[in-house]
Amino acid sequence: MTQWHPHPDQLVEFAAGSCRPGISIAVSVHLHYCSRCRQALSELESTSAVLFEQQAPAPVADTAFASLMDRIAREPAPAAAPEPQTEQRFPRALAALLPESLDELDWKQPMKNLRVTRLMKDDSGLIVGLHHMKAGGRVPNHQHRGEEISVVLEGGFSDRLGSYGEGDFIRRSGRDTHSPQADAHEDCLILSVVEAPVKLTGPLGWILNPFLKA
Repeated sequence: MTQWHPHPDQLVEFAAGSCRPGISIAVSVHLHYCSRCRQALSELESTSAVLFEQQAPAPVADTAFASLMDRIAREPAPAAAPEPQTEQRFPRALAALLPESLDELDWKQPMKNLRVTRLMKDDSGLIVGLHHMKAGGRVPNHQHRGEEISVVLEGGFSDRLGSYGEGDFIRRSGRDTHSPQADAHEDCLILSVVEAPVKLTGPLGWILNPFLKA
């Protein structure tokens, strides 16, 4: 069971469809693992539906319906979306961004125990990517440059603020520094959504920081 969840405001924005695209992907992935947040989202959507029904009807032109039908008739039929060819390991919102195998991704390895890859940059500037830490591996102390959201996909890790397992939704601000370490018994795979690449603060930072800008 997940222990770390999106802020209630993020669930409200997700329900309203107003999340930034990268945040929406992270929330959607978390919901795959978290029955508690799925229940909360369902209640939000029910409340929104009731409020919508209570709105006074807005007047429209007499020709509005005919115009809408004409527009639909002129639109080309959408092509059927191809079925994801991933290994069904991941939630649909993430699987849509992945090739058939994770080995096909353009992984960078800034340090022995860590691989990173970028999946996309949304239209608000958020970078969506994956971090893969070797079992027991520790990432040197680093500072976030802006907001960062992490969702654990496989394995787990810990830092000075807690321990995190599959599905946990972890938020860090630009003021936070930490040195995460993967659990000893298995590798850890994490979805990350960041405003900017992290900055290492230790003695090797000046060497490794350029590689973290991938």
